[in-house]
Amino acid sequence: MTEHARREDRDGVAIVTLDRQDKLNALSIAMRKTIWDAVDDLREREDLKVLLIRAEGRYFTAGIDIIEHHQVTPKNRTMPRFRRDYRMNIHRFIDEMESVEKPVVMAIQGPCLGLGLEMSGAVDFRLCSEKALFGLPEVEIGTIAGSGGTSRMVRLVGVGWAKWLGMGERMNAEEAKMAGLVQAVWPEDRFEDEVWAFCQRLANRPTDVLGVVKLAVELCYDLDRTGGRHVERIANTPLILRDNSALVEKVMRKK
Repeated sequence: MTEHARREDRDGVAIVTLDRQDKLNALSIAMRKTIWDAVDDLREREDLKVLLIRAEGRYFTAGIDIIEHHQVTPKNRTMPRFRRDYRMNIHRFIDEMESVEKPVVMAIQGPCLGLGLEMSGAVDFRLCSEKALFGLPEVEIGTIAGSGGTSRMVRLVGVGWAKWLGMGERMNAEEAKMAGLVQAVWPEDRFEDEVWAFCQRLANRPTDVLGVVKLAVELCYDLDRTGGRHVERIANTPLILRDNSALVEKVMRKK
């Protein structure tokens, strides 16, 4: 934990709050480690059901801390060394959020740029306020968005919008919802309450089944319809054949 990214666990939800407002919540190494540790705990601890990543201030994040990144980057690296460091330092950090078998939610209350948007592509749910704004400014410094901003964005929003973002244009909250980048947009005065209610609904659903949903959806995305049906049968067989009576009773009590 760092003063710029604090952690709280409440009601089955691990909450990481970015709070480096003087730097527009630019993501430092220490802030990324707080998120990494929360992902580790989400994976290992049975009491944690959901990870929520949120922020304070005008920005969700302006992206990676470019100054720090430049300072810690070794000079004169070979291309193989660069690729290895790239994967270990950035790609692995984001990939783990995608692969953990519990829901990861990002609550985006303002501009979410660069690495923040790339990180959002790896989480399960992107919820935003009407003031949210999305962009990939990497092109302005002569690079492409290379930590999911290209590979994940095209899967989430399609070729046209991926090019729009990748070539430096911005996307507002309503455009992001229309494109499929975010699942919900709420007014600022309701945003925090709606996000928390959503996280609580997830936390109260069967954790193991949510993990299977995550895996099955990812598998089905790359399969034809027949292959997808095979995945559904394989995944559902042990779930249906086990004793689900306690879950059925819980649902019936709600009606």
